Amino acid sequence: MQTSEKNSQCLAEASPAPTLAERIDAIEQFLQQLVQLLEVEPDLNRESIAAWIEITTASASARGLQALRERTAMAQLCERVLSPAVDVLRPASGWLS
Repeated sequence: MQTSEKNSQCLAEASPAPTLAERIDAIEQFLQQLVQLLEVEPDLNRESIAAWIEITTASASARGLQALRERTAMAQLCERVLSPAVDVLRPASGWLS
């Protein structure tokens, strides 16, 4: 994941800040990808989400489906959303039962 972090930093430095519309599109794409991942992956963690988004972003880029500014917006969003600072402590099993 360190390589993707370096790539996202390079993308962010290489292009102007994404517009509000591009940021909203990135949030929608992130949520769509998260929902798809939730449907197929029972054991989610930050690394698996980041890896999935990296794969889908690379695929979209290779097919010309995502512009540089869109990739920048997604990279910035992922950096904020997937950072360890937003960790949530999981309750011990049986806490909710």
